[in-house]
Amino acid sequence: MRRRALLAVAATVPLAGCPTPPWSEIPEAVDGAEVTLRREHAGGFDPEVGSPRDAAELHRALQADPPRLVVRGRLLDGARECYRVTLLEADLTPARLLLRLTTEDDPDWEGEACPDVGEAHPYEVDVAFVDAPVPDRIIVRHGDETVFDRTVLDGTATNG
Repeated sequence: MRRRALLAVAATVPLAGCPTPPWSEIPEAVDGAEVTLRREHAGGFDPEVGSPRDAAELHRALQADPPRLVVRGRLLDGARECYRVTLLEADLTPARLLLRLTTEDDPDWEGEACPDVGEAHPYEVDVAFVDAPVPDRIIVRHGDETVFDRTVLDGTATNG
């Protein structure tokens, strides 16, 4: 219980000026891996496959200690100042890592009504495989739409 209270407090700390309100449960660990969601990109973003609207790319650091996979993406939805990217699901098996993201209304928004304009929301999900092997495949979904499906070792696309 104390750990959850500490995580709830930590979830409200701003990341590069963007508040991170705890309006949903963000998975911070899944089956032996640590998951970190950032509502920004820590590096460049140039997806190979995907629509100009919703897209994702994979960065591998398999020789790191612990091994890591980083997914950078953009998710098109409502006005940036009123919406935030949320990690709905992180599921890990030896065969695959599934990440499902969406945008949700920012409950801390205190401005006027949000304009009805589609904006690209950047995000980055960093997965460190502390006590689990790196999976064979990674799948990224924006809501229920698969925007990225790749083999981890050789990077070949199977969908998306």
